[in-house]
Amino acid sequence: MATATQEATDAIIRLEECKKYFPVTKGLVIRKAIGQVKAVDGISFEIRQGETYSLVGESGCGKTTTAKMVLQVETPTDGLIRFNGKNMAEFNTADRKNYRSSVQAVFQDPWSSLNPRMKVGSIILEPLLTNQTMGKHEARENLERLLRDVGLHNFQADYYPHEFSGGQRQRIAIARALSLQPQVIVLDEPVSALDVSIRAQIMNLLKQLQDQYGVSYLLIAHNLATVRYMSHHVGVMYLGKMVEEAPTKTLFANPMHPYTKALIAASLPAHPDIQREDLVLSGEVPSPLNPPSGCTFHPRCPFVMDRCSAEEPQLRELEPEHWVHCHLY
Repeated sequence: MATATQEATDAIIRLEECKKYFPVTKGLVIRKAIGQVKAVDGISFEIRQGETYSLVGESGCGKTTTAKMVLQVETPTDGLIRFNGKNMAEFNTADRKNYRSSVQAVFQDPWSSLNPRMKVGSIILEPLLTNQTMGKHEARENLERLLRDVGLHNFQADYYPHEFSGGQRQRIAIARALSLQPQVIVLDEPVSALDVSIRAQIMNLLKQLQDQYGVSYLLIAHNLATVRYMSHHVGVMYLGKMVEEAPTKTLFANPMHPYTKALIAASLPAHPDIQREDLVLSGEVPSPLNPPSGCTFHPRCPFVMDRCSAEEPQLRELEPEHWVHCHLY
């Protein structure tokens, strides 16, 4: 778990105690604030060079809001985001332009993320031509390289998005994200909208491109099989907080937090003979507008203790790089 006092030379993006609160108001003419939604409530992690960091958790836990802060779509209410060691809040115009080129995104829905009125070649080259000056010959060479790298043919540059399948559209979106040779790509559920038969192809492509370009990924996902296959490190979020973080192999072999155990128990095992702890959660996720006191997970926790409702647990490192936010430890 990255903190303000920790330094890592290979960290490209580091979040330090980041929070994002959204005000809740009422009234039509005179709007009055009645509270705030704590979408992200003090999380810290880092995305390292050439690695994939995954955020997992139930819907509404703050994963997408975190991704929006990394993409500068949302500004943190509190905390810091550092890019190559520099505080993003102190960016000048040139820094912001460089950051937008260095951090790209691939979204969940390949049907709505591509402009239906533009040919594929123009879609892929648009970021490149907007940010750099180059001749037609150089632009064509870049386009052919990108199409080849994602498994498409040169002649398909003159097609429109509706002429492609879902998997092919996602390949186009990946090529567009790679056009500026970014350092980080945010992957927001990149395979969840695709047929099961082609999800593995896209995941293999993403891993291949990571090795080829040295790019880092921030992966937002629900499917733990996708996370386990693609990730180097995993952060588990619940109600805006990071409850556990560890290297992928460590997390799946030895989950510590009850919520992490429940998520893994609810997913399909990698092999039918694997024995796992059967842990089923009761109740619903509390409202982020009025989260529980103490540990926010205590109303649903099967191991709840008296102190859980009154005292927020401290973050503890139980093993190297294995951090847990729970009173059990």
